[in-house]
Amino acid sequence: MDRLEQLERAQARARGVRVVKLAGQDRYLARSRNYEPGSYFELSVSPWGHVRCTCPGFTYRGVCKHAEALRARLNHRQ
Repeated sequence: MDRLEQLERAQARARGVRVVKLAGQDRYLARSRNYEPGSYFELSVSPWGHVRCTCPGFTYRGVCKHAEALRARLNHRQ
């Protein structure tokens, strides 16, 4: 699967992801439903707008449904 296909897949899967902002911080949480049900992954946004996630998918591919869900949420606010 090439990078574009990975991104499109992550964007499609992001529709079901709920991201919660931690109060007073530029950090977010997304619940894991597959890897370790009930656990959370932490997301952060750099000053340049780059979203990072602590999930194994992002670590391996550099893209994940959690990061795409947060990116969509941030873009929707603008």
